[in-house]
Amino acid sequence: MVWVRCGQQWIADIDAIVFDKDGTLADSHQLLQRTALARAEACAAAAEAGDAIVQALLTCFGVSFDGIDPDGLMAAGTREANRQGAIAVLVNAGYPLEKATAWVVDGFAAVNAARSGKAAYTPPFDSTAAMLERLHHSPLKMGVLSSDSTAYVEEFLSHYGLLDWVDQWRGTEPTDPPKPDPTLLRDMCDRLGVPVARTLVVGDSWADQALAEQAEAAGFVSVSKFWGRSPVPGATLVLSNWDDLEVQA
Repeated sequence: MVWVRCGQQWIADIDAIVFDKDGTLADSHQLLQRTALARAEACAAAAEAGDAIVQALLTCFGVSFDGIDPDGLMAAGTREANRQGAIAVLVNAGYPLEKATAWVVDGFAAVNAARSGKAAYTPPFDSTAAMLERLHHSPLKMGVLSSDSTAYVEEFLSHYGLLDWVDQWRGTEPTDPPKPDPTLLRDMCDRLGVPVARTLVVGDSWADQALAEQAEAAGFVSVSKFWGRSPVPGATLVLSNWDDLEVQA
């Protein structure tokens, strides 16, 4: 029997842990905030709109000049969800759907092209590599499941030398149902060769918690203080830092 400890709490009969990427393994807050602002400004410029549209788009993304909402669209949503949200803002402001769609698609693409990759701007939180290596040598299987694209998940893991410590990884493509649809976690567990009911999900948002609940996973572990946020209400277990995550066979 394998036990997983988070602080002073233990949970038994675990075969795998599946981690979210952005906000959990990767410190992506500054990049997400800059990207949201660049997207909002690009869309507003295309529409020849002013600061009011920029602010409306940032609010839609869950971003302000002071920070980013860890449960907002930019932090927890897919690229497609953010794109649809931006289109809706422009349409609600009175712009035609066809033009709004073109402005958003082109604006998002231009911001991505100017950035030339993502991993270099989203470093792992301290001790992430050591934690993954330590757990890799335990009986558990390790997975990464993200709302980001699979290409960016692999780029992150490769850039920081984490591929050797993870058994499976995948992102969310435009044709995939987004988190918290349980299909994603079920697919990940199939790849890992473990039952969903014996898998823990570790993440930083309501979407990760809802994913675990809808898939009927063993539980949801919420990251907290070290990651600069309060625990997600209703989490099965709470992590204060990676040292609190321990496996005992």
